[in-house]
Amino acid sequence: MLTPEEIKENIRLSCQVKVKKDIEIWLPEELFNVKKYKTVVESIKDVTHDIKEVKFKLLEPSEVNFKAGQYMQIIIPPYEKIKEPTQRAYSISSLPSEKNSFELLIRLVPGGIATTYVHNYLKEGDTMEVIGPFGEFYLRDTEADVIGVAGGSGMAPLKSIILDMYEKGITNRNVWYFFGARSLRDLYYVDMFRELEKKWPNFHFVPALSEPLPEDNWEGETGFITDVLDKYIKEKMDQNTPKEGYLCGSPGMINACVNVMTKNGISEDKIYYDKFA
Repeated sequence: MLTPEEIKENIRLSCQVKVKKDIEIWLPEELFNVKKYKTVVESIKDVTHDIKEVKFKLLEPSEVNFKAGQYMQIIIPPYEKIKEPTQRAYSISSLPSEKNSFELLIRLVPGGIATTYVHNYLKEGDTMEVIGPFGEFYLRDTEADVIGVAGGSGMAPLKSIILDMYEKGITNRNVWYFFGARSLRDLYYVDMFRELEKKWPNFHFVPALSEPLPEDNWEGETGFITDVLDKYIKEKMDQNTPKEGYLCGSPGMINACVNVMTKNGISEDKIYYDKFA
């Protein structure tokens, strides 16, 4: 397992460019803003039947600086048949302004080393080491409309980005947030985003269920999130404004959304995404 210092050194050596004798070009120092943190688990909440919201309080160092949309690597200690520490990446779902803590959304993956540990073994009050922040998935500083699409625990970076925009007063940009779920039990934070819609006229939250159950009594959008996305781009959005896509979810979902967006005139270099298995 690489330490933060080894990670930085490997990046530095791979990106070092010799332009003439004794002169070197280096990457900006902010790209090396990676540290190992000791944390304590402050709270664990079930937000769906298979997703936990885990809040970590920083012990040492006591503050973290990250951009909304970035992720942390958590270090899972040995347990059961797992003999060595294991690192896994999870996007931060909380606000960057909350510097003394951060929050992750972790969905249970059958057989997953990290998710099994978090769901079955991790307890409030446990200490855990984390490394970060990492990632190039963050809001670009433009005037373009924001189209966010997520599913499952892909909620995390979009939640952080959207709440960060509101907190910083970046409310002049139109934001459309599409969240795809199978049934009502897979949907979460709906009340929070509905409240945000009331306070932020340019923010639009569009949850959709692909397989709603009869007992869900669902009156919202149904079908695949890509079909809902396509319909809204064509029928609800201003066709004359520039747009950017921000996508987080499985490779299949992201590829399908990129296809919808490019067919609707959004160039691929304006679509940013965070894929996970």
